[in-house]
Amino acid sequence: MLRTLSKTLMGGAVALSLALTGVTATATQAAANGHSNRNQGAEAAAIFGGLLLLYGLSQAGNGNRHGSGNGQPVQPQPNYRIAPAHCFVEGNNYGNHYRGYLARCMHQSVAAPHLLPQNCLRDIYTNHGPRQIYGGRCLADAGWTRG
Repeated sequence: MLRTLSKTLMGGAVALSLALTGVTATATQAAANGHSNRNQGAEAAAIFGGLLLLYGLSQAGNGNRHGSGNGQPVQPQPNYRIAPAHCFVEGNNYGNHYRGYLARCMHQSVAAPHLLPQNCLRDIYTNHGPRQIYGGRCLADAGWTRG
């Protein structure tokens, strides 16, 4: 939104400066010739037309910002690499600290379990017996984010 606002303000400033430059030059010339009220309607129309043209040009660039160039909007790609927060486990057992995502929970919860990197699997031993987890840092390095 800020980018659109700054573009609009910049376009307005340019249009205003061009319009005022034209009015000043015309008014100075008219005063020099002794015709102060002549062609005021034409001047106003020219100023309004110039402002309208500048506004149209500024809006032409705002068309299909996210388009692919062929008139079709680009569909956002879904992120299949989101590790659900409810699968995250952390703890200490037998002097070993572990952090990661339970493998079984991940396979049941993620949108694309085939994208889970096998090299991130770790065997841990908890109070509930042996478990397999995907290492949190390893998943992050592989492009996964915590959901």
